[in-house]
Amino acid sequence: MIELAEHVAEVLDVGPGTRIFEVDCGDGAFLFPFHQNGYIVGGIDGEAGAIATAIAAMPEGVFQVGMASTLDPSVPWDVIVCRSFAGAADLDYMRGVLARMFAKATHAIAVLGVPDERRHWLLHALAEIGANAIQFEDVGVDQGLSDRSESKGFNAFARVGSY
Repeated sequence: MIELAEHVAEVLDVGPGTRIFEVDCGDGAFLFPFHQNGYIVGGIDGEAGAIATAIAAMPEGVFQVGMASTLDPSVPWDVIVCRSFAGAADLDYMRGVLARMFAKATHAIAVLGVPDERRHWLLHALAEIGANAIQFEDVGVDQGLSDRSESKGFNAFARVGSY
């Protein structure tokens, strides 16, 4: 997770003090390296036990129990990250989550570990919500995809505003 967190920070050109929020954050393992390096972290997840673990590890963080579809765009964060697009079957649901992420972000969004078959769909969905400076990068198993060695996918980064 540390390498992936460092990579996201580098690609998005962010540093300590940046507010990073993760959708479907689980126990906060992805956010922990950011927390250790002076970022402000937060997240939402449907599992109360996972959120309790995140709060115990990062008491200064802003964590909440809830579904990704309840993400509140009226409370802005600099960067919004999601690593759960791989398992989502309902693309309309995910399009809604993506739109909420984009509305909540003030700097950029990152969608990590997306299966290759969703590449065209995600590019179209990002364009629909007004994302710009969209960057896709191919990744493999070691970068957050499933544990099957044949898995291939990509990470997507998109800027918010006029970057």
